[in-house]
Amino acid sequence: MPVDYYPNRSQEELEAMLTAVQERQTKGAVFFTTGAGIQSQRSFQGSSRVEVEIRRILYSLHLKNSADYPNDPYAGRIRRTRARYV
Repeated sequence: MPVDYYPNRSQEELEAMLTAVQERQTKGAVFFTTGAGIQSQRSFQGSSRVEVEIRRILYSLHLKNSADYPNDPYAGRIRRTRARYV
């Protein structure tokens, strides 16, 4: 049974979060760079994998507006799994 991780967020806030997470997925994350003696570091600590966050946001959007956001990730049964070692 899926859980609504964002029950107090509005649809507009969730759509903005979805856009930000999708941009993070397409651009990737640079964790440590060094150039000309300048070092910068970025990290997304405390956050889960991007695919999981997208699924959570889409489920919350489905609960708020099921006509525009169908419950596709949770509608079907899992028929095949794959091991992923990280």
